[in-house]
This record gives sequence, C-alpha cells and structure tokens, in this order.
Amino acid sequence: MGLGALGWFGISVVLAVIGFWVAYRRNMAGYAVGLDFIETVHERVGDQISRLPLGWFKAPTAGALSKMVANDLMMAGELVVHSLVALVTNSVAVVVICLASWLVNIWLGLAFTLVVPIYVALQVFASKMHSKGKTITEPAEQDLASRLIEMSRRQQALRSCGQSRTYHKLEQSTRQWLEKKQEGARFSGSGMVVAKVVTEMIVAVLMAVAVATALYGGTSPLVAIAYIGIALRYALTLHELTDAVMALQEREQTTSFIVDVLTANPLPEPAEPAVITDPGAVELSDVTFGYIPGETVIDGVSFSAEPATMVALVGPSGCGKTTLARLISRFWDVDSGSVKVGGVDVREQTTQQLMAQLSMVFQDVYLFDDTLRENVRIGRQDATDEEIEQAAALAGVTEIVDRLPDGWDSRVGEGGRALSGGERQRVSIARALLKKAPIVLFDEATSALDPENENNILASTEQLRRHSTLIVIAHKLDTIMRADKIVQLDGNGRVEDIGTHEQLLARDGHYRRFWQARSDATGWKLV
Repeated sequence: MGLGALGWFGISVVLAVIGFWVAYRRNMAGYAVGLDFIETVHERVGDQISRLPLGWFKAPTAGALSKMVANDLMMAGELVVHSLVALVTNSVAVVVICLASWLVNIWLGLAFTLVVPIYVALQVFASKMHSKGKTITEPAEQDLASRLIEMSRRQQALRSCGQSRTYHKLEQSTRQWLEKKQEGARFSGSGMVVAKVVTEMIVAVLMAVAVATALYGGTSPLVAIAYIGIALRYALTLHELTDAVMALQEREQTTSFIVDVLTANPLPEPAEPAVITDPGAVELSDVTFGYIPGETVIDGVSFSAEPATMVALVGPSGCGKTTLARLISRFWDVDSGSVKVGGVDVREQTTQQLMAQLSMVFQDVYLFDDTLRENVRIGRQDATDEEIEQAAALAGVTEIVDRLPDGWDSRVGEGGRALSGGERQRVSIARALLKKAPIVLFDEATSALDPENENNILASTEQLRRHSTLIVIAHKLDTIMRADKIVQLDGNGRVEDIGTHEQLLARDGHYRRFWQARSDATGWKLV
C-alpha cells in the first residue's frame, strides 16, 4: 500500500525545505570563506608590499597592483565562493550517484562510472580549444586597450596633429582585434559545439542503458524511469563540475600576479636595529651595480659625505646619479662594495631604521588626494599645525596656501594635479624640513622651473643643510658652487674626480669643460 498522492506531496515539500536549507547554508558558508579569503589576502599583500624593496615598484607595477586590489582579488574571491563550492559539491554528487548506481545495477554503475573520464576528456578538449582562442585574441585585446588609453591621454598631441578623430594606430588595432576575435571564436566555438553534441550523446546512452536494465537487467520500470531523470541531472552535474575546473584554469592568469606579489623576495634585513655610530654620514666604498646582469651602471664608485655637509653629484645624463641616490635609500642592493648610512651598512639596518634617517626629494614628486596640510604632515605624523606651517613657510608653500581657495584645507587632487611641478617640489621639501632627517637626498631638477619656484627651492636647500647632510643631484651652477664636495661622474658610471669647485676648476678635466660650457650658456637667449 503506497503513501498516496498527499503523502508523496508531503515528502516532496519536506525534501524541498531541507534542500533549500542545505543550499542556503552552503552558499552562506561559501560567501563567508570568500570574504575571509579576500580580507586575508588583502592583509598579506599589504604586509608584503611594506617589506618589498623600493626598486620593486615601477610604473607598470603600480597599475597592476591597483588592478589587483580593485578587480583581481574580487574575482579570486568569486572563484572561492562559486567555483570551489561548485567543485566540491558536484564532485560529491558524482561520487554518490556512481556508488548508488553500482548498488542498484552493475550495468548502471559501469555506465555512470565510464561516463566520467569520457566527459572530463571532452571538457579538457573544449578547454584547450577555448585557451587556444584566448591566446589568439588576448594580445590584440591588450593592444587595443593600450591604444584607447593612449588616445584618451594624448589628446593634446593628437589634436595638434589633426588626428584626434582618425588616429591611425587605433584604427589599425581595431581591425586587428576584429580579425583575431573572429579567428579565436572559430577555435572556442568548435570546442563548445563538439562538447555540446557529445554531451547530448552521453545523455542518450545513459538513458538507453537505464531502459535496457529494465528490459533485460532485472530492474523495475520505476527504477529505469528514475535513472532516466538521474541521467539528465548527472550530465548537468558533470557539466557544472567541469565548468568549475575550467573557471579555475581561466582565472589562473588573474591570480598569477597575486601569487607573484606574495612570493616576491624582500631584501633581507636583520631582526633587530643596528647601532648607528655616525649619524648623518654617508659612505660608498667601491660600489658596483647594474639593473641587468652583465650591464654595469655604477662601476667602482667611492665617496663620502660627512655630517651636515653638502655633496653635489654632477655628470652627463645617464651616468648613474639618480641610481646612486637610490642605492643609498636601498631601492636595490649593490652587486659589490658597500653603502653605509650613519656609519652602518644599509644591509645591516632594518627598513624602518634606514628610512628614519633619510628624506628623499626626487623629480617625480607624488602628492596624495588629500588636503595640502595632510600632504605636508606625511613628513612627520605627530607634527603640530604650527610646525607644519613653519616648515611650509621655509619651503615657500605658504604662497601656495594663500592662492588656493580653501587654503590649507584645499585638496590637491590625485598625484597633486592641482599644483604645478615646482609647487609639488616645494611641498616635498616642506615634508623633508618637517621630518628633520639627518640625511636628505635631493634631485635639484630646477632647470625647467620658473624663477619663483627655483628661488624658493634653492632657498629651501639652505634651510635643509643647516641640520642635515645633503646629497644633491646638481644641475644648476649656483647649487654646484655652494657644495662642500663635488663628485664628478663620467658617462660610464665611474668617479672621475672629487673636490671643491675651486679644486676641480683648477684641474684640466671634464668638470672644467662642463663648467665652462654651462657658464657660456648662461647668457644665451632666443631672438
């Protein structure tokens, strides 16, 4: 005697409620794991970035990090929530259906088990065809994206050349993208068509086996009907399972940069801070360095800067002046020789200890999208408003404050775009004055500034040298003359001569010829 229609309906309702509850709990657990994964990776990436050497950070790296935090981590979290959950649940479902089939009928068990490797092989084939299509289209997509960004950012140059609407490189990239997209679609589409056709064939075979077991294998018609339904669900389960695997493979490129960041090797540093024996002193001994193995940029450089003195680095463009300043900051480790700051090798100091001794005023000044006051306060977070305004006055920032509509509370925009290049340098110098670091690395770079900004920056260097050692990448004659020591570099990254302005001028070397050429050019003007 059966349960009757009402009984079966009741059982169906109970099973539906249980299924809903299980699915709800599964999804909530998946989201909890996904959010925890995103939070944990965020923290680990932040910790890792704070430990990586400054030389690791380049313009493309900054863009990739921004994309990773804004997009890639979210996609990785979605993989955890959806793909991994689908992978686990569908794998369990496949195992359960296979085992149940063996218990019901040996031929059903064999059929449902043999389908798994066939279906996996089919999806692997489809995945390879899809990857082949992506390999064809991705370079064209990246090139098109680059051209679009180029066109949007370089409108001034394009308009001046009359190509703002008909930029031929963008048009060429668009045509190539369309051609590659069509070629890639042929590969991806063929894999999907084959997978779809064979999947339908697999379902038909499973249904045929279920019917055959009812006719010749001793199972009841009711069981055969049930297994026809199970065959449809089984194919869907296998499809969802392989979709999850393919999603993980497809997102491998997305997660690869996250892995690269987390596995990047920070420069080794001691567990405890070293004892600074000579505050404010800098010494380079036989330093050799190259960005690429076998290509030397700095070759056997040795010089020293005594506390509270000013050392000017001069030489032709590309001789390694900025590289030397960044080796002092330990952007990279030297290939040979040593760099000492405060009397101790930089490799024997913690990053925090080294950075506490240095202020850096380079050409590529970056201001944060915050108020002018907070951009100066970065020099020393515990500084009072009075100390900030005092440092700003010495650096000539007060004039900028008076010009801006909201004064100190004016936002400077991302990168400081509301200010000119010279004004951004003034803010950077104010930071250095506020920090009062014993050593300041300064890329003067005043050759392209207007007289007002140039005079402010030159006056600021005089304030800095009162309490700090200045290592200046010098371009202006006035700065070079005021240096206590001048290090003349040649075009091969070697020290050619060291001395005061008078000493080097008295010798018949490159410095004398450099000085004469600059002096001759001082009075030049366009007529």
